Amino acid sequence: NKRVLIRLALSGCIIMGLIYSYGLLRVNDVLKAESEGKSMKVLLVQGNIEQDVKWNPKYQLETVSIYRNLSLKLGEQPGLIVWPETATPFFFQDINDLNREVLRVASSSRSWLLFGSPSYKKDAQGIAIYNSAFLLSQEGTIEGKYDKMHLVPFGEYVPFRQFLPFIGKLVVGVGDFQTGAGYIPLKMESHKPGVLICYEGILPEAAGAYKRAGADLLVNITNDAWFGMTSAPYQHLSMTTFRAIENRMYLVRAANTGISAIIDPAGKVLSQSPLFEQATVRGIVKYIDQKTIYSTYGDVFIYLCLFFTLGMIIYSFIKKGGSGHAGRI
Repeated sequence: NKRVLIRLALSGCIIMGLIYSYGLLRVNDVLKAESEGKSMKVLLVQGNIEQDVKWNPKYQLETVSIYRNLSLKLGEQPGLIVWPETATPFFFQDINDLNREVLRVASSSRSWLLFGSPSYKKDAQGIAIYNSAFLLSQEGTIEGKYDKMHLVPFGEYVPFRQFLPFIGKLVVGVGDFQTGAGYIPLKMESHKPGVLICYEGILPEAAGAYKRAGADLLVNITNDAWFGMTSAPYQHLSMTTFRAIENRMYLVRAANTGISAIIDPAGKVLSQSPLFEQATVRGIVKYIDQKTIYSTYGDVFIYLCLFFTLGMIIYSFIKKGGSGHAGRI
C-alpha cells in the first residue's frame, strides 16, 4: 500500500509539473506575440450611476454629462473609449439633444466610442426592444451596433409569460428585450471588437464565436450595481478573465459601478477600478493573432473525458457482473 501511495504521489507531481511547464511556455508565447503586435490606447469610464435614479428621465442629461466629463477630463486621445451597459438610459437612436451630446463626445475626443443603450426596431408585428451596444467613429458617426444575444431571465425578459402572466420583471426599466442576430464583431477600421454585454462575459461559447468570426478584441460592458457590496462583482470579473485566456485576446471591461478592468491574453488583470466610485481606467491593448485549441474545438476535451468516464463505469459494471457469475459457478 505504501508503494502504491508513493507511485500515485510521484505521478501527481509529474503531471502537475508538466502542466505548469506547458503553462509557462504558452505564457511566453503570448508575451512574445504581444511585443510584436499593434497597440491602441483605451479608456474605460465608470460613471457609478445609482440604480434607483438610472432610469429616471430627470437624470438623463446629468448621466450623459458625467460620462462626457470623465471621457474628456484629460483631453487625451485614447483611441477607444468604452462606457458600460446601458450607459445612456434612453433610446440613443432617437435624434435629439441627448443623442447629439453623446455624438459630440466621440468627435471632441477624436476617439472611437463604444457604449450600451437600449434600442428598438419597428415592424408589422410591433416594436422589438434590444439591449444594445453602439460603436461611434472618431468623427461621431454610428459605425455599428450589437444586440445582446443571451438575455437574463426575469431581468430582461419573463420566460413562459403566456403561462405565468402574474409574474413581472424584477428589473425596472424598459419592457422585455428581444435577442439579437448573433455574435457578430463590430468593425473599427482594420480591427473587429466583439462585444459581450453583462453576463455574456462568463459564457465561453459567446467569446469563442467572436474568435471564430475574426474578432481581435473582446469588450465586456456591464452594470453590476445589482450585486451591491458583495463578492459577486469580484466573481463576475474573475470568470470573465477566462474569456481572454481561452481566445488569446485582450479583454477590456467597463462596469457602471465596478469592477472595470483591462485583462491581457494570459488572464492577468493589468489595471482595475474600485467598487462604487466614479473612475476611469487607462491602458494599452495589443492585437495578437493566436489560435487556441479551445477557441477552435470548444468543449471537445470535456466530452472526451465524459465518454471516457462513462466507458469506465460501464466496464466496471460488466467486469463486476462477470466476476459475480463466475463466483456462483
